Amino acid sequence: MNIKLTGPIDRTAWLAALHAKGEAQERLAADLEEGERLLKAAARPKAVYKTMKASDILMPDTLHDSVKSISLEKHLAGCHSAALMAVTLGVEVDELIRRTQVTDMALAVIIDTGASVMVEQLADECEKYIEGSYRTSRFSPGYGDWPITEQARLLRYLDAGKAIGLTATRDSLMIPRKSITAVIGISDRPVSGRLATCDECVLKDKCELKKEGKYCGSKL
Repeated sequence: MNIKLTGPIDRTAWLAALHAKGEAQERLAADLEEGERLLKAAARPKAVYKTMKASDILMPDTLHDSVKSISLEKHLAGCHSAALMAVTLGVEVDELIRRTQVTDMALAVIIDTGASVMVEQLADECEKYIEGSYRTSRFSPGYGDWPITEQARLLRYLDAGKAIGLTATRDSLMIPRKSITAVIGISDRPVSGRLATCDECVLKDKCELKKEGKYCGSKL
């Protein structure tokens, strides 16, 4: 389905992604305005989702073969159903970033980070279509001990290639690049899911955030 993003790109999140502190200076503010104009002209936001029994997601034959994710299992604890979702800004945004890298690398970085914020907002919009009074946060392949290689299987289950033009390479990189896949638990009582711990994460031995004493579940 096509989704309209009517509001502006979140400036606070955008500046945080650029590691810019405080209010944007005049030059940066102008670049943000230009970047948003270009992104909104290029983006072709689309989304697809399906709901199923939460227990079925954890069954080997549904999404994965012999992979068992303790992190995902804990995230869906207390949920009777789950929604599998995928969203993308479209290949036009990838092309915009590549073109801008040739002419203005600084602006390209701004557009790249802005697109990352924009696709998160698109995922937020997609969640509004998912029925259920109580839902967990999003949980994506590559988070905790749920392997990034599950990306391709999730996309095949959603038929995302046909539905929204979203596929994954053999290295589990998504094309278009500015895209998100996730699982959201649905319950009949308040539930928030569970953030994976560092010890459960497949990147625990080489995580740059951990080396800096930070945690990916922390607020920016």
